[in-house]
Amino acid sequence: MGDNEAMQYDPRDDPDATLPLSADDEAKKDETTATEADRPSGERPPTGRVRQPRRKSIAAASVDEAVSPETVRNRRRFFRWTAPIAATAILGVLTGLSVAALIHMPRVDTLAEYNPGLISELRDEDGEVFATFARQRRVLLDENEVPEVLENALIAVEDSNFYSHGGIDLAAIVRAELANLRAGEIEEGAGTITMQLARTLFLTREQTLRRKIEEAFLAVELEKNYSKQQLLTMYMNLMNVSHGNYGFAAASRYYFDKHVGDLELHEAAMLAGIVQIPSRFSPYRRPDLVRKRRDHVLRRMLAEGYIDQPAYEAAVAEPLGVVAQTPELPLAPYFAEDLRQELESTFGSDAVHDGGLQVWTTLDAEVQRTAETALSDGLLGIDHRRGWRGAPDKLEEGEPESAELDAWANQPIAAGRWVQGIVLESTPEVARLRVQEQVYELTAESIEWTRRQRPSDLLSRGEIAWLRLEAPEGAAPAEQDGEAGDENGEADAADEPDRVAAAVDPAELVPFLEQPPEVQGAVVVLESATGAVRAMVGGWDFERSEFNRARQAKRQIGSAMKPFVYGAALEMGYTPADTIFDAPTGFLGADQKVSYWPRNHSRRYGGILTLRYALEHSVNVPAVKLLDMIGVERVIDFSRRCGITSELYPYPSLALGAAEITPLELAGAYAAIANQGTWVEPYIIERVESADGEELMRHTPVTRTATDPQVAYVLTHMLEGTVERGTAVSLRELPLDLAGKTGTTDDYSDAWFVGFSPRYTMLVWVGYDVKKSLGSGMTGTRAALPIWKQIAQDGVDAGWLREGESFTPPPGVVFEQVEYKTGMLPGAAAQAGVTGGVLSEAFLAGSEPVQASTPRTALVIGLPWYQQRPFYLPKEGENMTQTAPDEAGDDDAGDGAGAD
Repeated sequence: MGDNEAMQYDPRDDPDATLPLSADDEAKKDETTATEADRPSGERPPTGRVRQPRRKSIAAASVDEAVSPETVRNRRRFFRWTAPIAATAILGVLTGLSVAALIHMPRVDTLAEYNPGLISELRDEDGEVFATFARQRRVLLDENEVPEVLENALIAVEDSNFYSHGGIDLAAIVRAELANLRAGEIEEGAGTITMQLARTLFLTREQTLRRKIEEAFLAVELEKNYSKQQLLTMYMNLMNVSHGNYGFAAASRYYFDKHVGDLELHEAAMLAGIVQIPSRFSPYRRPDLVRKRRDHVLRRMLAEGYIDQPAYEAAVAEPLGVVAQTPELPLAPYFAEDLRQELESTFGSDAVHDGGLQVWTTLDAEVQRTAETALSDGLLGIDHRRGWRGAPDKLEEGEPESAELDAWANQPIAAGRWVQGIVLESTPEVARLRVQEQVYELTAESIEWTRRQRPSDLLSRGEIAWLRLEAPEGAAPAEQDGEAGDENGEADAADEPDRVAAAVDPAELVPFLEQPPEVQGAVVVLESATGAVRAMVGGWDFERSEFNRARQAKRQIGSAMKPFVYGAALEMGYTPADTIFDAPTGFLGADQKVSYWPRNHSRRYGGILTLRYALEHSVNVPAVKLLDMIGVERVIDFSRRCGITSELYPYPSLALGAAEITPLELAGAYAAIANQGTWVEPYIIERVESADGEELMRHTPVTRTATDPQVAYVLTHMLEGTVERGTAVSLRELPLDLAGKTGTTDDYSDAWFVGFSPRYTMLVWVGYDVKKSLGSGMTGTRAALPIWKQIAQDGVDAGWLREGESFTPPPGVVFEQVEYKTGMLPGAAAQAGVTGGVLSEAFLAGSEPVQASTPRTALVIGLPWYQQRPFYLPKEGENMTQTAPDEAGDDDAGDGAGAD
């Protein structure tokens, strides 16, 4: 066709043209119009549409008429535009199918059984929480507990269309982008509350397309399965609100010390603002940033109509108002760790850390505080006597004025706490140390315990030393902007506060030079009649060593073993007034030769001694003789019945403590004696309940008869003499009825005192984690007894050790006046004043003495032991194998056994 040829336009070939109606169609249109005019007002027209005449298909048209070139070009243009669209649509469908195949959609209906991680709480005997276990600190709200002010704040800032969308809010996406562009930073997010909930419940925080698609799909599914109120309540219970707080109930208690239902407007706005970036919005670390975020929440509430202008202005004028988070001094960390292990072995780790268990324990918080303080003070005093060991560390690089210590992150500056300081300078008059931003000065008074006068003799520039910070008298509490918890919100096990360090202005604190003790110790306090562990301290500092020496450390017990020898002898018919000969004596050793020669601690021998005197003064040879006389197997059997389960070797040295036993085990055995011969298994858990109150476990006592009540009482009466006249005589000044026994091992490596009142059995052990001498003369009397005494004195002052309580003799026990040194009825020896006085002795009925002392008795009792020998009549089976006095002059207890 030429360029000058005109083409005839046919509108039927143009898909965009409007075709003129035929005459019939015009008539039908007029009829339809008339019908519409006659229809009553408000009535909907019929759904059927006017049927237009169908156009012929291209195939039909080609038959009727020839196709022009212009029509061909139009068709090509049409396919050129529609083909890409169709291909894109097909590709989109295929892509959608592929993505759908990759997406793993959890079943959201399983949330009906979902339980978020809850805090397991440990309670003392009064029901007070002293420690918690949790991966996340959380307290759950019910649907009817969600406060309106907090709900409005969250919806305003996080999802203003929450009640109108179905999980995804396109309008919010646009609004958030515009707001962030205006602010020049990310101020708002586009994710709905439901999308955030879906991510928290089912997904990770990875920034991928797949995660975003899954999040959107899950949000829609959540909206289908749960009401808006259910979704909002789940959100409030699950979200991270910084510093280890998960859920707004826990956050309200943490930041404002109030129930979530009592929150004020500005407080609710602050909590709602933290949710966006919990690790960033800390009111303790970045209060200005948090306040800015809070005010943004308030502006959103104003814009959405939740508050009016006066309420907005009043709220933004308020300070943050968070409570001071004083550094926590956890109570009973060794006790709590022991509980964790026992609970996990019974219920599993997940139940302990996420199950919200409620655990009622035997702990007495007041007794525990007393024990912890006494042990800490006692070990520090022992270590001070060993002298200054030098600065523990030194800067390897950097200047003291600018260097930072990693340890400072976990060392809050507060009264009663220990911190590490970098020495800036050290002169004969003063040493200046930097602790974070504070500088403290050490003077002669601050280093008095080192027995040095000049700080420059102890410290040099660049060295790192420990300081103990104390509050000056009359110091006022300081405003706290400090931190607590973990920045990312992780809560530590056993992190609930029970004691807090005093909040004092750091600049006013008084420093003292210190060094962590190398010596360790343990304390156990049992209620004798029940076996309840009221206090347990496993070392000087749980943060430095989690090894619980009270339960896990097996140590030689020295002379603390002797009561079990004497108890077995009482069962065999011996009495406290019976005599035994104290002299150098040889016994068969493991080599079946006379190779074991026990020696007395004092290197002196007393000749004729009563069993009471020998036990009170912890004389070694009579104890070994007595074991030999009654048989070692009887001693082992008596010990087993009292609760000692550790291995006991059948050798003479067992009488002096050549056996390794844990402190808790030994305390339980002494408690059997205190409890009139009935052993009760020590325990630490009273009962365990689930988060919804279902009882999961209750303690059932395990008891057995260790010995007759009469034997137990007579043995107790003998041990009371240890306090009245023996190795624990320093306790006599306390207004209490007490009994007990000291213990010291070879080379003074372990020191013990186990004592009991009518209600409590208390044990103190002191020693190193490796076998090492505490120092010459550091017996149980010198190392362990002072700590025990401080506990008892504080117990009297606090009232949990009561004056007037006494041991009650059971039927079958009688008392008789006897001479102290002879065990005979008062006679000539008492008149001569050589017997150490007369005392009221306890006897099993029928075993009391009948013979009084004579003038000959008075004469013999005053002779040296080697001159007494010809006048002494040995007991049946008593070993009299002797050696020369100069061969037994060593101060050792021998064979790893004990003496004190």
